[in-house]
Amino acid sequence: MGKSVLVVRGGALPIESGLGRAHNSVTERLRTGLVNDWSLAGVIEHPLNDSQSSIKRLRKRWLIHPRYVASEISKICPSLVHITDQEQAHLVPDNPGCPVVVTIHDLFHLDPQVLNTAWGPIQIGQKPGFIRRMDIRRLITGLRRADAALCISEATAAHVKRFLPDLRTFVVPNSVDLSSRDPRIKRHSPPNLEPESMHLLVVGSEDRRKALDFALEVIGALEISIRRDILLHKVGAESSSFAEQRLKEKATSLGVRMRWHGRVEEENLIALEQNVEALLFPSAAEGFGLPVVEAMASGCPVLVNDLGAQNEHPPDRSILPAFDHDAWCMAIEDMHKSWVNRGKSVRPIDEEMIHNAEKSSPSSIGVIQSSVYDQILG
Repeated sequence: MGKSVLVVRGGALPIESGLGRAHNSVTERLRTGLVNDWSLAGVIEHPLNDSQSSIKRLRKRWLIHPRYVASEISKICPSLVHITDQEQAHLVPDNPGCPVVVTIHDLFHLDPQVLNTAWGPIQIGQKPGFIRRMDIRRLITGLRRADAALCISEATAAHVKRFLPDLRTFVVPNSVDLSSRDPRIKRHSPPNLEPESMHLLVVGSEDRRKALDFALEVIGALEISIRRDILLHKVGAESSSFAEQRLKEKATSLGVRMRWHGRVEEENLIALEQNVEALLFPSAAEGFGLPVVEAMASGCPVLVNDLGAQNEHPPDRSILPAFDHDAWCMAIEDMHKSWVNRGKSVRPIDEEMIHNAEKSSPSSIGVIQSSVYDQILG
């Protein structure tokens, strides 16, 4: 009889969300046979229902769904249970009869910290309120019941080992659909990019951890002859119109041209990645750094701070001293020089970036996933 995995989560988050996409990747690798010798026994989840009262949602989260999960595990009798994110770790049952593993994307909210950087202190995670503190206690207790943590990066694994030293820890990175981004298969037309501008891209929220302010400050510090050639494209969901307005005003005050895209369709994001000069990703901390790998898969050069976990993916030439203004300015100046020297034409495909991104292909991660499952099963 083959080995089977029951995949479990709480609410069915949409695939457009980071956790929803990661969950879908886990199930698809199992469904399509990329996890050698392992099959998908089923998926347990429930529909999101934001219209319910907070009391009903908590009752569903803390009582009803955990009982249902425990009951289904006893009926299905899988070889292993895989809970696909740490925010559902409370679903780890007592005495399940088989190993239970939890994917940990990050511990930013379970173990908030302040990171001291050359750019100043940065709060990683938020201080929770009363109900959230109760929820977090349940999550941590669930993680302690788990047989292992599957961390999506070395940086996350290191944090888990510090925070929960008795929890067995493995690294199983996120996978990325490379074929949909590979410009050698299909290169999308430039999405209304001005031909006389050097286009740079930033992806993420306006949270201080993502350091969009730092990117603006770096570009604002460039010589005016370089700065006026640059058009910065901002992609990502925003939490408030106030934050958007603040950043737009800051860009204007620094003399930085910025085009605010907000949330975009995946095809439009790929078109930007394939045609801009580079992705700037000065984040202070990431569980994985998915925008970096996705840009690399599109053949796009990236610049990242030498901080986890975004520094685990690109070649050394892309990794800059953390929040070093001079190093970042010099890297962008070098890009500008190359852009001018080739007559301001569209950037050629960066093959080295694609090569590095291939380590995150579904087939490559499927091999790792299979090996880790085998080790846990013993």
